[in-house]
Amino acid sequence: MVGFPLFVILLSAYIFLATPFLNSVVRSAEMEADVFGLNAAREPDGFASVAMKLSEYRKIDPGYWEEIIFFDHPSGHTRVHTSMKWKAENLN
Repeated sequence: MVGFPLFVILLSAYIFLATPFLNSVVRSAEMEADVFGLNAAREPDGFASVAMKLSEYRKIDPGYWEEIIFFDHPSGHTRVHTSMKWKAENLN
């Protein structure tokens, strides 16, 4: 029972340090899901519109480090940019 507080402190430190890596993994999966959705629906303008609406409760264009450390989903700026890039490459 004496080692439990030390275990909690070490586990908390590990999770704190692993958070940017875990967020990066989730962000990558979300980006793949976004591209899948764009390919399936073929509605990049609608996707970009929804990404902009999400900015009402989430910062649309965070700084580089801010996104890496705190964001577990792509930022609105990244999502809009991805949808417009997809539109330029896939729609005539």
